[in-house]
Amino acid sequence: MSAARASSKHAGETAEAAVLERVPELEYVRDVENEHVDARVADVLVPRADVPTVALPVLEVGTLVEIKSVMVVYGENQTRGRYYLREQQHRHLLEHGAVYLFAVCVPAPSRDVIAVKIVPATIVDELVSSWIDAGDRPDYAQLSWSRIFDPAEVDRDGGERP
Repeated sequence: MSAARASSKHAGETAEAAVLERVPELEYVRDVENEHVDARVADVLVPRADVPTVALPVLEVGTLVEIKSVMVVYGENQTRGRYYLREQQHRHLLEHGAVYLFAVCVPAPSRDVIAVKIVPATIVDELVSSWIDAGDRPDYAQLSWSRIFDPAEVDRDGGERP
């Protein structure tokens, strides 16, 4: 694994741990149990101000959750972060009625969470215009966090102004 991929994986794991701490209704799911998700709902999750949902009045126990995180901005141009979605994983989420939990994080190694939102995989499917052929790696799509969040939701929570 390249140093950049290892660093990205570590940052994602740090953000994932912060999300699981922020949302106690979720429990961690190990890769050996289900490689396509990070968590599942362990206690009924009712949307609230700090954990809003899209088109879901409640998340039932057992709902599978894939946590995706990005930095609010990255690079010299301070470009908005982009979520990296893998097609095979996305198809698994669709088949199992799963959801994504999207997180926007500060652009620092601590990956402190600025904002989160839970979105059904079926709605995310409508946001993906095409999958990118990655050759010998899994096909993927990228979504800017501004496709999921209104910038005011992130700014309100103390994010940097991209």
